[in-house]
Amino acid sequence: MKDDTIHFIGICGVAMGSLACMLREKGRHVTGSDENIYPPMSAILGNMKIPLFTGFKSAHVEKAGLVIIGNAASRGNPEIEETLNAGTPYMSMAQALQSFFLYDKEVISVSGTHGKSTTTALLARILESGGADPSFLIGATPKGSGVNYRLGKGRYFVIEGDEYDSAFFEKVPKFMIYRPRHLILTSLEFDHADIFRDLDEIKLWFRRLVNIIPSNGIITYSAEYDALRQVVSKSLSAPRSFGGKDADFKWNFSCSPDGFSKGMVSFMDGSEINLTSPLFGIYNYSNITAAVSMASLLGISRDAIMDGVAGFPGVMRRQDLIYRKKNIHIYEDFAHHPTAILATLSAMKERHPAGIVWAVYEPRSATSRRKIFQDILPASFSPADIILIKKPYRIESLAEDERIDIDAVAGRIRESGRVSLLFDETADMINYILANSNGDREHVIVIMSNGGFDGIYTKLIDGFERKFYDNNA
Repeated sequence: MKDDTIHFIGICGVAMGSLACMLREKGRHVTGSDENIYPPMSAILGNMKIPLFTGFKSAHVEKAGLVIIGNAASRGNPEIEETLNAGTPYMSMAQALQSFFLYDKEVISVSGTHGKSTTTALLARILESGGADPSFLIGATPKGSGVNYRLGKGRYFVIEGDEYDSAFFEKVPKFMIYRPRHLILTSLEFDHADIFRDLDEIKLWFRRLVNIIPSNGIITYSAEYDALRQVVSKSLSAPRSFGGKDADFKWNFSCSPDGFSKGMVSFMDGSEINLTSPLFGIYNYSNITAAVSMASLLGISRDAIMDGVAGFPGVMRRQDLIYRKKNIHIYEDFAHHPTAILATLSAMKERHPAGIVWAVYEPRSATSRRKIFQDILPASFSPADIILIKKPYRIESLAEDERIDIDAVAGRIRESGRVSLLFDETADMINYILANSNGDREHVIVIMSNGGFDGIYTKLIDGFERKFYDNNA
């Protein structure tokens, strides 16, 4: 006998877990299963009193009235097979969001290769400052909040519109399912080599996204990407650009000695708004301008925009300062695409001009483990003084002719005169950093990965704490 339970297959993904919590908040009975259940998501789901099952078994879905299937789950999973055989209704995560939460909202999608999480969170913060009481769902957690979603009572739902596909039965980007009315396009480059052939295929989906924005909807896009100009060229909703000197919304920021970025955004009518932000670096200046452009076109007051920008601390894992003591600064960042690596390291050099910048990098994503960007990757590390690279994650799972030659990458970096080392083990990287970060000079250690990186973040901090304790003993 089926009941009203909504069961999640693969519940511990960020988006899946957040959706489960949103449904639970609405009073629905929710259960979920996953292969590996661990913090922080296990704690978040536990706090919401959501029963969790480790591993996948057909019995977990036998009584469920609806099944939500994550995009990491595929045929052969016993819970999927039971769902299909029993004829139980099922949806993708994106479909469920649309059906339960987006259908009656004015959806604002933030889409693009880079900057989605920060721009989504900042726009939501500005709308809150303006009294719009928005809902939002972000792929990262805003600093100081502890949650990456909110169910507001206002008309807007701001969502990070990912181009990755939705489910094994729904091979279209998630952003198509969300049916947005308004759209921010932050950037567009080749990524997700596991599902897209080339940039042209990604551009095709972005054109389809633009094509569903109504004529009275709002599109803002970065003027720094020719690919985006092409994507919006046939839009019927009068797209507005942000970025450089020829854009509709222009930014002029710099990082001041007090650690805050200060500058202004100029509007289409020639007026300007002065802004202060704890964010820094060219990418963040673009993210700020993206959010400001959309907010202003939605009619949010300039005072609310200034308050929202000034009060937004950023999101976790994006230039996230996780440790500072004596001459040591440790930042965590999600960067793995060559453009993002260069932007992150450039921002660190701007923020810490006298510091020794360490780039500690793990090639983990489907694209970064492939040879697609092998020729341009070495230059991405140019702002760093010392580059430590972990051997690519599970490189053996790729065909030999697809794999990046990480030894060649490290060699190219060394040719430029900088220290560049490869490591098989994360523990050896930690020991090298601890042994070579002495002296009075400032050390800025930037850890870049889109995964857990073998727990390097806490292990390195613990190592410095022991080092400082021993030196003071």
